[in-house]
Amino acid sequence: MANLTPMIDVTFLLIVFFVVVSQIVDLESVDLELPAPEQPATHLPGEEPRAVVNILPGNEGRSRGYKVAGREYQPTPEGLAGLRDALVLLYQSTPTMRVNLRADRYTDYRWISPVLKVIRQAAGIADVGLEGASLNLVVVREDA
Repeated sequence: MANLTPMIDVTFLLIVFFVVVSQIVDLESVDLELPAPEQPATHLPGEEPRAVVNILPGNEGRSRGYKVAGREYQPTPEGLAGLRDALVLLYQSTPTMRVNLRADRYTDYRWISPVLKVIRQAAGIADVGLEGASLNLVVVREDA
């Protein structure tokens, strides 16, 4: 008779692994209707280290805040300062990190512009240089 204990142990470890990974992926995910440009000059990003900054959609093109690494920040000067500090810490721990910026297609640019400024400030404070300060704007792929 075969000993099934090791196989059961492996099965439970796989279940725990997939539960943990699925929760990590959910931290970066916010339901948005991303823009779909007609002729994008884009490419699929690689598997480099990244941080995902979500601009949370509000009513009538407004934003109700910003979200990075599972933490939300208000669209106020204090909230933007908190977002900048969080990005500085991320840049300091991973200088080659790329930032993926996600915004709903109906969000006004006036809510996106301060985030671009904060990302630039965070890269400057963390002293990652122009090579390290990389930003990807996330859009919907046509074949997706």
